Amino acid sequence: MNEIKNGQSSGRKVGMGTSIAFGCTDMMGGGYGALVGAYLMFFFTTFCNLSALEAGSIIGLAKAVDSITSIIMGRLSDTFWRTKLGAKFGRRHFFILIGSPLILITYTLLWIPGGGYWYYLIVYCLVEVVVTMVLIPYETLPSEMTTDFNSRSKMSTTRMFFSGAITSVVTLVGGFYIQLLGQHNPYAYTATGVTFAVLFSIACLITWKFTWERPLNEIKATADPSEAHQNLAQFFWTALKSYLSTLKVKAFRQHMYLYLLGVTAQDLFSGAFIYFIVFGYGLSTSTASYLLSLGIIGLPLTPVNYWLFTRLGAKKCYVLYFGLVIAGLAAYYIMYLMNLTHNTLIVALIIVSTIYLFFKGGAYSIPWNVFPFIPDVDEIMTGKRREGEFAAMMSFIRKLTSGLAAVFLGWVLSANGFKSGAAVQSLQATHAVVYTLIFGTGILTLLAMAIAVTFNLDAKTHKVLIDEIERLKAGGKKANVSPKAKAVCENLTGEKYSDLWPVSNNKVEKKETSNEN
Repeated sequence: MNEIKNGQSSGRKVGMGTSIAFGCTDMMGGGYGALVGAYLMFFFTTFCNLSALEAGSIIGLAKAVDSITSIIMGRLSDTFWRTKLGAKFGRRHFFILIGSPLILITYTLLWIPGGGYWYYLIVYCLVEVVVTMVLIPYETLPSEMTTDFNSRSKMSTTRMFFSGAITSVVTLVGGFYIQLLGQHNPYAYTATGVTFAVLFSIACLITWKFTWERPLNEIKATADPSEAHQNLAQFFWTALKSYLSTLKVKAFRQHMYLYLLGVTAQDLFSGAFIYFIVFGYGLSTSTASYLLSLGIIGLPLTPVNYWLFTRLGAKKCYVLYFGLVIAGLAAYYIMYLMNLTHNTLIVALIIVSTIYLFFKGGAYSIPWNVFPFIPDVDEIMTGKRREGEFAAMMSFIRKLTSGLAAVFLGWVLSANGFKSGAAVQSLQATHAVVYTLIFGTGILTLLAMAIAVTFNLDAKTHKVLIDEIERLKAGGKKANVSPKAKAVCENLTGEKYSDLWPVSNNKVEKKETSNEN
């Protein structure tokens, strides 16, 4: 087999060009989410004859389907090398390759106006499945391509740059099309969707062409023979139990609360923002799009967020950023109550939106800075390294909460008399939009802030934890633990120190104790 032709090669260096080729596919990861969050529900209710509840249920059901797909796709990608297609094209690259035309077709179909409920439900489910089919194999490529820490870091940094940049670009382009084709022209959204469908499709091809995988002989050498005899149902059940066991880790539970409350708050904000600008302030949809695109100003300041995280720690950063997010929401509400003149309102919205979007981005990047430390807490409880399972659990629950946020927004709007396609809404419906964005987002953020105060995983406690793990690995006895290390380990794990560390190690200690007696 020609290893280079099939995208499988080892010992190759990852240069900046390769990192860019890898990172560009995450434009689909960030851009797809930004497009759906900003436009899809508004498009459904304005141009597709769907009620707000119907629109929300489509998004919610599709996310539920996708959460299951995520678990299945991880297993399928890992074992696909056993098939002829996987052996020929690569267990990861095969899905990236076929994903290119599929995302072009399904994502274009999603933005065609005038379809019915079942049309959009089926198409959106297909879009979610295709995106997951590409992104899960895609996320494994740094581990496939190199073992070098710096090379992996370069790839991840490049990926995050593409993802962060595209989230603002999509609303900038969307605003341009809306302004060019007309505020009430559904094909402005179609043009936006098609433009990015083409971009995402090309990005997948670039990644497929200029990245590679681990050679088949290496995969075979480390493969578990039992995998060949375990069917999908067995794997799914085993994986589900393993995922649920991650919630036994106290630091991970707190991390998940903070992550889910924060991102769900932003799901509400993103879903309601265009409604808020159009019906709350009486401005155009293109204005709302341009306001959302202001988040790109914060992209060059991304290192500032990392600097603050390393200096202040997760707890203080969470409290600071969440507090500033709430202050931004308060500013939006005050402007709504003040009935400012048009020019003054535009200037105020630009200032507030720029500040709000910057600190919002900082607040919701913190979980990904914290995440690498979580498996270390699990290691002192289990003696295992389960980075993949913690990442999968975050993705699984995240997709479920994202769907619930869409259903909730649709229910609130429908219950308050929101009329799909209407240029003007009743006062009750307008208040529902305003209160959902301001108080819905604000309450979830306040809850996250309250939990952040109790979150004690930082650089100092992590060092104590790592030192204790290394002491135990070196054969140190649990009876000799220092009071400080014991307190830190119990606080982070939520378990008694006597119950920590692998069972096998405990048995050795018990045997040594009995021999000494």
